[in-house]
Amino acid sequence: MRAALPFLRLAAHASAAVVFCSSAVAAQGSLSVQGFGFPSGQFSTRTIGTGGALADFDAQSPINPASIGSGLRSTVYVQYDPEFRTSVAGGRTSQATVARFPIFMISAAYEKATFGLSYSNYLDRTWSNEYADTVVIGSERLPTSVKASSLGGIADIRGAFAWTFSPRFVVGIGLHAFSGNNTTVIGRTFNDSLRFGGFNQSGLVGYGGMGTSIGFVAVPFEHFNIAADARFGGSLNVRQGDTTVLGSATVPQRIGASFAYDGIPGSTFAVRWAKERWSDLKGLGSAGLGIQDATDMSVGAEIAGPKLNGSDIGMRIGARSRDLPFAVRNATVKEKSYSGGLGLPVSRNALVDLGLQHATRTATGANETAWIVSIGLSIRP
Repeated sequence: MRAALPFLRLAAHASAAVVFCSSAVAAQGSLSVQGFGFPSGQFSTRTIGTGGALADFDAQSPINPASIGSGLRSTVYVQYDPEFRTSVAGGRTSQATVARFPIFMISAAYEKATFGLSYSNYLDRTWSNEYADTVVIGSERLPTSVKASSLGGIADIRGAFAWTFSPRFVVGIGLHAFSGNNTTVIGRTFNDSLRFGGFNQSGLVGYGGMGTSIGFVAVPFEHFNIAADARFGGSLNVRQGDTTVLGSATVPQRIGASFAYDGIPGSTFAVRWAKERWSDLKGLGSAGLGIQDATDMSVGAEIAGPKLNGSDIGMRIGARSRDLPFAVRNATVKEKSYSGGLGLPVSRNALVDLGLQHATRTATGANETAWIVSIGLSIRP
């Protein structure tokens, strides 16, 4: 029995360390991946270049289902968005690089109807954090290394249908399936691995839910364009394994609108406002998880530049201000970003979009900066 006591003490201290590590990682992790993850916005590279202002008009942004009917074109679109971020909290600085493939979309047009299918990143909870620490076991202070990581998130799979009544008015409807999973691993490694070794704990949860969206794109006056949409959430569940339901809520309701003016030849100037009711997710997490509704505002422009392969290069610039849904120590995380981009017609049937965004995220006692590079490829058969 006496021989077993050191091992029992070690297990007790290890269990306490897991609890400590969980809170420490939450405090030291990225501001953008609190709660259920980072809402990337579901913006295409073109929309990112305008700060989000063209989101409700843009056929490659799976926001407004009517937007796919604006051009009556069949398209295949894929996007890659690496993010390079630096977070400062509690006097500690951490850096991370996250590679995202946030959007894949195909659409096809037949007469006045357009059909589209898209896969987009809704909430991304991919991060990794490692730091040195010590624990006391008996009379010894033991140096250790703590590592925590998370991989996964929630995706939005949307089927959309748009009908073009006239070149000045398009309506659309979308059906959404929200699914995904999240794997979290936390562990502690003792420097003296021969005596104490280490341990890891991991967990896997899955998400599943449904939603619908409606929208329109209209030109009520010459050179004045308006696009608006709304998404209505159905049930959203989080499960451990195949059957154990850990929590139930609804997919957050969202409304948004973009306004654009194209009276100057070759130029479009736009503003956007949107609000997402993230508080609909409260049933999924613990009572202590701070979730709040978020407002999103953008302003941007797209201007025709010199020609390439017989078509104009699109030159874009924009700014955005929004709230992130998950609080840090009950403080709202604010994000401000500035962006720009280019649309390069590399051939008659292919367009490469390039975007660069610099974001600053702040909350009480913490801040984060990020550079996001966005590359989008459109193929139009």
